[in-house]
Parts: sequence; structure tokens; C-alpha cells
Amino acid sequence: MTNRSAAIAVFVKTPGLSPIKTRLAGGLGTQKSEEFYRLSVAAVEATVADSANSTGACPYWAVAEDAGLSHPMWQRFSQISQGEGGLGNRLHKVFSELREQHAVVVGIGADAPQLTTTALEASLLRLLDKRSRIAHVLGRCFDGGFYLVGTKMRLLRETWSEVSYSTENAAGELATNLGQYGEILELGRLVDVDQAEDLTALRDEFMALTRPTAEQAAVISWIEQESCISSNGAPDSP
Repeated sequence: MTNRSAAIAVFVKTPGLSPIKTRLAGGLGTQKSEEFYRLSVAAVEATVADSANSTGACPYWAVAEDAGLSHPMWQRFSQISQGEGGLGNRLHKVFSELREQHAVVVGIGADAPQLTTTALEASLLRLLDKRSRIAHVLGRCFDGGFYLVGTKMRLLRETWSEVSYSTENAAGELATNLGQYGEILELGRLVDVDQAEDLTALRDEFMALTRPTAEQAAVISWIEQESCISSNGAPDSP
């Protein structure tokens, strides 16, 4: 690896070791929420692998549990521990450690299966472009969170920790913090699946893709075949 390369860190939790999609499980049940998560991980994994192959970026699983580092789900990419504490501390740890080896670090969530290779590659290339004034990339969710954040800067812990995560203000506060250290490229907003009713909007975003991957098509099929969405487009009652 050279210091000019980029890193892609996918933040994951390991089924069986951590609760998975707890709010979604409240509507669909634990089994179906974990099924969705596994399909989502597979879709993100395929997108990251394609982007890594085309850009030369190094992909990583940023695993929430130390015991999960050896889990079979996380063997395709290198693994890095998220460490302890809240999300801000975990983001700081992963980004700081990877920034020691890479000029650019992009972090994404494992529950944004509609993320395209085109969007991820564009983020990497803009950050790697020495002629570009862009220092950060941010992909916001409609609920106020974010599905992607990338930077070519070495950031202080406070940049990550002074954010109200899991609120409608999270992406805005993070953007304010990042903006102190350079310009931000904003990506298109995406749906974040937290509750059963979000699956309708996710399906619509998938259907708008010109060429969904096989793994993305599998998520669409699951949404429809598992009767998570009724014929009129609304989520079925659990």
C-alpha cells in the first residue's frame, strides 16, 4: 500500500454478537430484519469490491466487535476494529488509523444497499484528485443521518464526537464540523431503512437504478417476496 491510495471502510455489526437493525426488527421481527441486513451487506460488499478494483482503493470491514473480526462474513476484505465508545469515537478511531496508511478514507454503512459503484468511485476520485479543492464527501440520508463520509484530512476527535448521532441533526452537524477543514462534496440523498415503512422508499430507489447489481436485485426480490410490502405499496402489518 502507498500513502497515495484510498481506503474504503464499511462499518458493520456481526449478527449473533450485536443487535441488528433493532427498529426494523420492531416491525418485521428479528429474523426478517437480520435477513435484510445480510442481503444489504452483500449488496454493499459487491459495490465496494467493484469500486476497489476500478480505483485501486483498499477495502476494509470496520467491525463493531473484536470477537467478530474472525467471523466468516468479514473475510473478503481486511478487517479493522471499531473500538469502544459511541459512534463518534469509533469513527475517529477507524479514520485515524486508516489515515496513517492512506491519503483518503471513505466510510460507509452496511445498510445502504442502493449505493452505486458510480457514486462511490466518484467520491474516491474527487478526494484523490490533487487539483480538486474538495476535502470531504458527505452522503446524507433523508432522516438527517448519513450513509457515507469521506475525507483526505487528518481530523481531530472533536470533529467526530461533537455530533448528535441518531438524530435529524447528525449530518448537518457533521457537515459544519467538516466544513472548518475544507470544502465538502455533497452526494445525492438516500433512504435509510430504520423502520418497515422505509422499505417502500428503498424499493423505489432501487427501481430508479439503470443497472442494479445482482446483489441489489436480491434485495428487491426479498422486499417483494417476503411480503414486506403489500400490493398497494404500503408495508404489511407484522
